[in-house]
Amino acid sequence: MSESGSKPQGDFIGGRFALPDEPTGELRFEDPGDLDAAGPVFPFAPASVDRAIESARAAYPAWRDTTAGARAACLRKLGDAIEDSAELLAHTIAREVGKPLWEARTEVAAMRGKIEITLGAGLEQVREQSFELGPGRTGRWRAHARGVLGVLGPFNFPGHLVHGHVVPALATGNTVVVKPSERTPASGELYAELVARAGFPPGVFSLIQGDGAQGAALAAHPDLAGVLFTGSYAVGRRILEATLDQPWKIVALEMGGKNAVLVLDDADVDAAVVASVFGACVTTGQRCSGTSRVIVDRAVGSEFQEKLVRTLGALRIGYALDEAVFMGPLISNDARERHAGLLRLARDEGAEVLVAGGPCDGPRRGHYVRPSAHRIARTLCESRYQQQEHFVPDLAVLEVDSLEDGLAAFNASDYGLAGSVFTAARERFERVYRESRLALLNWNTSTVGASSALPFGGVGRSGNDRPAAVLSTLYCTYPVASVELPEASETPSWPGFPNS
Repeated sequence: MSESGSKPQGDFIGGRFALPDEPTGELRFEDPGDLDAAGPVFPFAPASVDRAIESARAAYPAWRDTTAGARAACLRKLGDAIEDSAELLAHTIAREVGKPLWEARTEVAAMRGKIEITLGAGLEQVREQSFELGPGRTGRWRAHARGVLGVLGPFNFPGHLVHGHVVPALATGNTVVVKPSERTPASGELYAELVARAGFPPGVFSLIQGDGAQGAALAAHPDLAGVLFTGSYAVGRRILEATLDQPWKIVALEMGGKNAVLVLDDADVDAAVVASVFGACVTTGQRCSGTSRVIVDRAVGSEFQEKLVRTLGALRIGYALDEAVFMGPLISNDARERHAGLLRLARDEGAEVLVAGGPCDGPRRGHYVRPSAHRIARTLCESRYQQQEHFVPDLAVLEVDSLEDGLAAFNASDYGLAGSVFTAARERFERVYRESRLALLNWNTSTVGASSALPFGGVGRSGNDRPAAVLSTLYCTYPVASVELPEASETPSWPGFPNS
């Protein structure tokens, strides 16, 4: 499971691994596609939170004052370590998450690219600015590191999304404490091993294992300067509540989505079907930017639905390490039962089944499901099926008679993460841009597959205006403005003010 073997090494604090002295709980490695596979057990203890933050605080001043070039050199060594262990990391992620190996390899490749994007365009966002304010006066502003930042990682991208917070935080002079998802302790430990190989000073990067309570303790710790989180709306809200009395603490939340594809009457229907199925089923529907709604013009509605049903039925589902598989299992039995419950909910709320989907047998004992799809007659704001994020491979399809009706349905969500528009006309895409409230809006391509060279975040229930990816250096720093006079030679000239 790791560079050093399958035996867990413990938390990574102060530049070394150590098992907790008095563990209070443990995380067991589980392969969701092969429940009979044996795996290691990762112990954890609440005391690790304080120890990790203390180590990070001690390391912060020297790392903050390290030159940008020296910090970049360490990050590039991390990139080399990821490159050298790319297959091991991809296999670990594939087994622990259940995502197919081709997709896990794509995740690892994105981790390598993230470093250069951050060191280039990312740091350009916070480049020092100076200009003349007047004779003898210079105005200058610089981006200052915040201090110790906590990173709470999700299970679906245990490498890339953790890494996506760590790299800009370290590049801008912060130190970090990472708590991986309780579903992916092995991927977290392996990432810490790769960081250790990069030669960062002790305490600059720490990783602690643990459950949700461990993550809550980290987020609420008073010595933390910020919380960088990717996950659900419910957990993001709890983080805000836990930090309500800590307004100085930056909280960057990237949460869920109820993302829609709008297919207009001039669309390439084949391309729209491929993008919709890919967006709904990649990572087995467990992406915040995944597609869960399709709004299609009635003029092409029948053609779209026929091809959608055919494509969904032809997807190959199987074990993650099978090179020919598109979709693996869900992460847990709870998720599998949630998918089954969603099918009952859709039926109870009057949706018509297009593709039945639901739990199925796999090549091994695991949390396998088939994707589902339903046709809905109209948008219902009170519908739990239509309005809640379910994080499973399911599509709700709605036919509309005009662009106006399509826009109304497209916007009928409290989430505001991603959407796609399929049309041959740029002016129609631009109209959707003007009249929608989303942070990612794509034209003739899927809702998923965001680029680290662009901002990534959400509005509404999807985020709190702290976009990640290329703009993540902004929430990892705060601006310091200076008015500078090389010589303090001002002579007071204000009414009533005495001259010295």
